[in-house]
Amino acid sequence: LFLFFLCCDSQAVIEPTTSGYTCSLNQTTSPCQTYVYYRAVAPDFLDLASVGDLFSVSRLMISNPSNISSPSSPLVPFQSLFVPIQCSCNRINSSMSISYAGLNYTIKAGNNFYLVSTNQFQNLTIFQSVEVVNPSLVPT
Repeated sequence: LFLFFLCCDSQAVIEPTTSGYTCSLNQTTSPCQTYVYYRAVAPDFLDLASVGDLFSVSRLMISNPSNISSPSSPLVPFQSLFVPIQCSCNRINSSMSISYAGLNYTIKAGNNFYLVSTNQFQNLTIFQSVEVVNPSLVPT
C-alpha cells in the first residue's frame, strides 16, 4: 500500500477534491518539508519508535519539534507530536497531478483503505485519495 498525505502550497488557496490537492508538475515549491500533527494512541503508538516507523522518520526527528527531551521517553495517550514529512507534486494519470507525501505502509489482513486512513493515520488522508494512488491494490 502506498499511502499519502494531502499537502499543498501554504501560499495558495486551493480547495481539495476527494482525490487530493491538484498541482502543476513544474511548480517551484515542490518538494516541500512540512509537519503533520499526530497524537500518540494506545496500544500501537505510545513510543516514538513506532510512530517513527509509521512515518519512516527517526525518533529524534519527532522528539525535537515535539519538545520531548529524550527520544526514548514513553508517550502518554493523546500526547501531541509533530512529525516531519516531505510533500511533492506527483502525476497520478495523464490528466491529473496531486500534491502529497508518499509513505509505504503494509496493509494488514482485515484492514481496508478507510480503516488505515482513519485509525493508523488519524484522518491525515482520506481513503478515496489512497485509492487514487493505489488503483490496482485491493486490500484483503
